[in-house]
Amino acid sequence: MIANPDWLKSKIKPYHHQISLDCITEIAVYIENNDMEEVDCDTCLIMQEILSDEIDDEEFFDFVIENLEELLTFIVQGNLNIRIHRDITGEMWFGVDKK
Repeated sequence: MIANPDWLKSKIKPYHHQISLDCITEIAVYIENNDMEEVDCDTCLIMQEILSDEIDDEEFFDFVIENLEELLTFIVQGNLNIRIHRDITGEMWFGVDKK
């Protein structure tokens, strides 16, 4: 009998995260209600709060915060299917299905 509870836990990190439509909608409403020309500290803090409820993986979360302007550009363009991808080397990028 195996007594190690970690034995069945996967050591492989997730390779993508689909950002939910609810999260994208919440961000879009914020953008629409606040005339934003660029991302300032207040905006960044609000986005961190919204995204922290969405993204559990710390590396995905850090990537999104570091690339927040790129994410917001995708949302402003009307993209609703946004994913964060990670390859086996750890490189990350946004994947977007165009309208």
